[in-house]
Amino acid sequence: MKIKDKVLHDYPKLSKTSRQIADYLLENPATFLTNNAQELGKITKTSAASVVRFCQQLEFKGLKDFQLQLAQDAPQKENDDFDTIVANGDTSTTVLLKLEKSLQQNLTEFVKLNNTKEIGIAASLLQQADSIYLEGVAASGLPAKDLYYKLIRIGRKAFYDDDVHIALEQSYFTTPKDVMIIFSYSGQTEEILLAARQAHHNQTPIIAITRDSNSALSQLASIILPLPSNEQLLRVGAINSLFSEMTMSCLLYLCLIAKDVPKLENRMKATSRITNHLKEKN
Repeated sequence: MKIKDKVLHDYPKLSKTSRQIADYLLENPATFLTNNAQELGKITKTSAASVVRFCQQLEFKGLKDFQLQLAQDAPQKENDDFDTIVANGDTSTTVLLKLEKSLQQNLTEFVKLNNTKEIGIAASLLQQADSIYLEGVAASGLPAKDLYYKLIRIGRKAFYDDDVHIALEQSYFTTPKDVMIIFSYSGQTEEILLAARQAHHNQTPIIAITRDSNSALSQLASIILPLPSNEQLLRVGAINSLFSEMTMSCLLYLCLIAKDVPKLENRMKATSRITNHLKEKN
């Protein structure tokens, strides 16, 4: 079993100090390859003895044996193009802990990547837009649809369609007074690029939410809101990428409504009164 998997498997049984070391290890494994116990104690804000005990708790004789195994665990090139997150035979507890750590690291990287000035500019564009067009296919369609629902709820004129042909036809009618928001982790999806090219031709501002600042989509965008590039395009499923895109969807929405919360509250109450008629009365 790889060290990362073993740490996650044993995590519930570790002491508070060992968990502190484990947390740092999971986020910075390379650090444990190049530092001695004394240095690692300072880095993890524990002690040299605690680092050695941590290694022994994982059934290694000491730090050296631990480092040898950690070096062997480094991903091989032939496996770098497929992202599984889980390992064969992982228990539900291990999967839960892996997911927790993965999403925590993803959110930390998401915050570091994004510039609040750019987010503010994007929010201002949305505030001033006559209409907001949302684009996204497959997993990236989920955050697009989520933001579409939120915009409709607060009375904004927004367009989104699961049917790619309809979405492309809608892009023909964009104007310089509108905004198009495109969710695309790769930034290379052809359907998305067709919509982006049409919006660009119409001089419509484009907000691109993508991981690659050099992608074809990014070249067409007015503003790029970056996503962490920590998930391969060939993967067992969209996990971190979907989490990042949904986070950006929520972030844009919250920044947009922060400009007029009292008006929003009245609209929410009004729309709730309508939908309450659909709920079962007790």
